[in-house]
Amino acid sequence: MSYIQDPEAIPMLFKIMVRAFDQVKNADFILYNTVQELESEALSALNEKHPTYAIGPINFFNECKILNIAKSLWAESDITRWLESKPPGSVMYISFGSIAQITKQEIEEITHGLLISQVSFVYILRPNGLESNETNIFPVGFENDIIDRGLIVPWCNQNMVLSNPAIGGFVTHCGWNSIIESMWFGVPMICYPFLVDQPTNRKLVVENWKIGINLCDGDQIKRHEVAHKIKILMNGEYSIKLRQEINKLRKVLHNALDIDGSSQRNFDQFVEDLKVRLYAKS
Repeated sequence: MSYIQDPEAIPMLFKIMVRAFDQVKNADFILYNTVQELESEALSALNEKHPTYAIGPINFFNECKILNIAKSLWAESDITRWLESKPPGSVMYISFGSIAQITKQEIEEITHGLLISQVSFVYILRPNGLESNETNIFPVGFENDIIDRGLIVPWCNQNMVLSNPAIGGFVTHCGWNSIIESMWFGVPMICYPFLVDQPTNRKLVVENWKIGINLCDGDQIKRHEVAHKIKILMNGEYSIKLRQEINKLRKVLHNALDIDGSSQRNFDQFVEDLKVRLYAKS
């Protein structure tokens, strides 16, 4: 993890994580927002230390979907009509989550890469998503060049976007929620992690599960590489392989929440074990 490799990068985060790892030793049970079949080896190792239950993906439990609880306080742009005007699988969705900040140079390379690729896209750019306070962040004439092809909005309902048939790929920072949501809807990923668990999550997506590719193979992001990676993901032979693999995992996630699925069984077992522990203490 980045905070272990470079503790001085974000000192407060390192202190929080050290405290969390210490406090978790006192836990009776640990619940994980993952699926048994995805990470069985890691879960088995963790279970040797604490009773461990994989009950994910928790935000797709039927009860959670019925409640329809908002995930942020930001206003969400409704881009459904725009997406419905695009052919199936033709739109690239770009979002770096709710915390990570990106530099002006990175935005310039990504936007130029989008122009070169000629792919339709939705780009989520939060007001606080830039490391600097600059306002003129796009190339001159960029807005005119993307008319009818690109959409830039500050925030949206990610699940509604990923579930839309027009979406063919997801450029993501590899936050765990985004990865789970992308798998749930069967959308392959282009990975550009920043910090904390994101580089590790990228490894799972690209190297272990083979449902995504790296946006940048070197130290710095380059526009022609961005365009090349977008084309690889959206079209061609490797794109077919990625979609075949992610559709397999999509079934795994959906099956896990069935009545007799692994996550449902694990949750039921947790409830029973919790009752036993409570009765023993009473």
